[in-house]
Amino acid sequence: MIDDLTRSLLDTLPRGGQYDLAVVHDAATAMHALTIRVDGEEHRPGIGYETPEQFEYDREQIANYLVTRKQRGGCGGCGSCSCG
Repeated sequence: MIDDLTRSLLDTLPRGGQYDLAVVHDAATAMHALTIRVDGEEHRPGIGYETPEQFEYDREQIANYLVTRKQRGGCGGCGSCSCG
């Protein structure tokens, strides 16, 4: 299960119809930074992993969270979330 800090960082991302997740090596931090493409636009929410394998463990949970997270402040009627 992803933790509260990870969820709060993911909540900063815009909603979209398609999410592509990957990690890229960040030489400045010597970590693998989570990169999320939301409808083709790249975002880095500030989540890092020591190895790509650690990311693979979280991948499905993060993808599911992005799709099912609730709209802050009520439903905006976009139809892409689990408002309720």
